[in-house]
Amino acid sequence: MTETASASQSTRVRRRVGELLVDDGVLTAEQLQEALRSAKVIDGRRERLGQTIARLGFTSAENVGRALARQLQLQYFGDDALPIDDALISRVPAGLAERHSLLPIGAEPDGTLVVACADPTNIVALDDVRLASGARRVRAMVASPLLIEVALRKAYGFDQRAGELIDAMEANRDDLGADLDLATVTEDAPVIRLAEGIIADAVDARASDIHVEPARLDTHVRYRIDGVLKQVMVVPRSATGPLISRLKLMSGMDIAERRRPQDGRARYTGKSTEVDLRVSSLPSMNGETIVIRLLRKGSERLDVADIGFSPEQLAQLMPIVERPQGLVLITGPTGSGKTSTLYALLAHLVGEHTNIITVEDPVEYELGGVNQTQVNERIGFTFAKALRTVLRQDPDVVMVGEIRDPETAELALQASLTGHLVFSTLHTNDAPSAVVRLRDLGIPPYLIASSLSLVMAQRLARSVCPRCSVPAEPTERLMAQLHLAPRDVATGNYRSGAGCPNCNHTGYKGRTGVLEILTVDGKVREHVANQSAEAAMRTAARLSGMRSLREDALTKAAQGTTTLEEVLRVTTTDVAEAGTCPVCAQNIEDDYAVCPWCSADLRPDACTSCGRHLDLGWRSCPSCGTPKASEQKASRVLPRLLVVDDDASVRATIAAMLTGDYEVIEAPDGQTALDIVHQERPDIVLIDVGMPDLDGYEVTRNLRARPVTVNLPIVLMTGSDDVETEIQGLRAGADDHVLKPLDYDLLTARLAAVHRRMAV
Repeated sequence: MTETASASQSTRVRRRVGELLVDDGVLTAEQLQEALRSAKVIDGRRERLGQTIARLGFTSAENVGRALARQLQLQYFGDDALPIDDALISRVPAGLAERHSLLPIGAEPDGTLVVACADPTNIVALDDVRLASGARRVRAMVASPLLIEVALRKAYGFDQRAGELIDAMEANRDDLGADLDLATVTEDAPVIRLAEGIIADAVDARASDIHVEPARLDTHVRYRIDGVLKQVMVVPRSATGPLISRLKLMSGMDIAERRRPQDGRARYTGKSTEVDLRVSSLPSMNGETIVIRLLRKGSERLDVADIGFSPEQLAQLMPIVERPQGLVLITGPTGSGKTSTLYALLAHLVGEHTNIITVEDPVEYELGGVNQTQVNERIGFTFAKALRTVLRQDPDVVMVGEIRDPETAELALQASLTGHLVFSTLHTNDAPSAVVRLRDLGIPPYLIASSLSLVMAQRLARSVCPRCSVPAEPTERLMAQLHLAPRDVATGNYRSGAGCPNCNHTGYKGRTGVLEILTVDGKVREHVANQSAEAAMRTAARLSGMRSLREDALTKAAQGTTTLEEVLRVTTTDVAEAGTCPVCAQNIEDDYAVCPWCSADLRPDACTSCGRHLDLGWRSCPSCGTPKASEQKASRVLPRLLVVDDDASVRATIAAMLTGDYEVIEAPDGQTALDIVHQERPDIVLIDVGMPDLDGYEVTRNLRARPVTVNLPIVLMTGSDDVETEIQGLRAGADDHVLKPLDYDLLTARLAAVHRRMAV
């Protein structure tokens, strides 16, 4: 599909691209002036205004391309991918196409060659194409630089070019000693083109890291894409030394030093992107291993909505993030997306009236509207010293890249008590563990309780490719590994990727956040102040609505966002599953079938008589003959209804009203209801909103936070008919609500409708 640029034929004076973008409302006059002042000179040529605007992130390259097409009255290519025709590709050499960032995409009957390019004003490039292809004339169309760069990689094939470069290096083996003077080698030398080609290919493949790993006979090149390593190339042993030397030289390392680890930095500038490179070398038995971390300037800046928060999690997080003071911690291992989340939260807070200062090691991405500083431990500029200085800079919001020592931790907590909103990270496995980690650093419990506002643990799970997504049936093996019963997956929209060119046939494209949010208030704050055990804090957090990493991942898998395989890969077994009763939080052994403290059923797929595990298809126990629990339930004539109300007369009235329609069981309060749900597995729950201690909303949130009850039908009873009450119930996770005093016909109709919908 193409778009024809519209321009008034009567317009005699051509308007500039910047003016068109201002008219379109995608660029401000102030940004235009800044772009005019910020143009770079690259290879002797002044950067074009549109390139400057896109580089500064003021608007997208696509918007710039559309404006350029309108200015020049050319066609703009607006599809998702450029067409690739081998016959046309063969007419234009790869080096020429890549040097000028253009691609032949069509031929006309009169001998005209149609090319897609980002800069149609480059007459020299179009003339070179005409001469090389033998075309009578060349007609330009405008396309985004990123679209052209992706198409060039597919059209001319980096793998093929890499093979040719390696062959060229092999042919000159005698000249390629490990001590090759790469500083005097021309830019067209095969080793330089191979090194730059690997980086460019990794950028195009959305890799976060490049691994160059020498083996005994050859060297393996691997990319980490969406958190998973993938081998992409094997380099002969003879070419390994020059390749590693080139990578070390470009990052400022000493190529003669091979016995000690080294760190370096470099920058890669492509046609449409700029990437910072953090390079690390490590001596190994077979030579030096090189790892390159790719830091895309600007492209990793996410909107908060892009991270993977559910509406409930956003409602829990954003009010705290928008407070004027407090401490917000994000925890997780390296590569779990902590920095991206921090930057997204800071970007949300950027404004004219807010002074945001960060202390980082290193500054990974430049963020507009934020004052960023980098620590330098070699000169004594540590996190603690930097934080002390920052607090004298009148900040509203402070981000400390990582809390590594007691001094930094105490300064961060003290700052949050003196009118500052502080963000930082810790390395812990989950959210409740962060409190224990702060205690281990020597921070007084009263200080933690009074300053800590929220802890969020995070992982990244690969997202199912949207182009090849197909329905998927959970396997028995996966269900067993994830402790899931058939009922738990009965209503999920599970999907997986079949594999397509869009995802390199992996079935995954991009990643989504798996999140565990602990709000430090109420009971949780009491446990923190009283130095309670981690298990007790976790139980209090779960009762207040915290959903674990495993539970959030299972929810995203049930929604089709990710897969159960990814849930297993990025999350561990919940502590409650590993050695704590999920109902009473007492310590138990993994092989217990029933909790000895509260009699909770811990093995829903076990025989209720002898405890033997029952396979999915079995209807009764082969050892003692007892029918399987699901078969006993199926044999019940009436569905089981749990009525939760602190008023015994109300429970009795409902039981009498629904006799013959439901098997009614009762609970006098929220905690008892949670215990009964786990033991009795009702088909539907009817809960009164206004109860002491755990009210109906809290019980609902707790049930929704557990994988085993995430789909349990829940109806709330309330005496208020205002809209806010209904909205609050729906946000908590209720399926419907009924008004008191109860009407038999309306109550039975609503219960039946909810039960019927959930059974579909």
